[in-house]
Amino acid sequence: MKKLMLLVPAVLALAACAPHPGAGIWTAADRNAWGISRLTLAYEGRAMFDSSTPPTNWHCFWGGRDKHTARLDCTPSSDTGKETQFLFSVNQDGIGTLSLNGKPLGHFRRIDGKPEIP
Repeated sequence: MKKLMLLVPAVLALAACAPHPGAGIWTAADRNAWGISRLTLAYEGRAMFDSSTPPTNWHCFWGGRDKHTARLDCTPSSDTGKETQFLFSVNQDGIGTLSLNGKPLGHFRRIDGKPEIP
């Protein structure tokens, strides 16, 4: 019984440390209006992507909003004083959707690789 009492908190602590399903390297599943081909959500809470419309590099900080959705607080390289909030949700089929103000901007599939931002 004593071992079980020690095991339960350890299992709960490990479960709480599981990475968010949004963490990873994502590639566009189809063409999108913003021309985003790749999106990276690094484990340490940074994210980045490039868009062609508007033409800019987006540098972001992200955190889990809920179990399947992350909020990205991003600034465009073209105007570092402006912050835009995006949502990135992962559905049960593993497809990620980047959205702005409730409007989907693109759908993405996770690819292999360690999500690192230089």
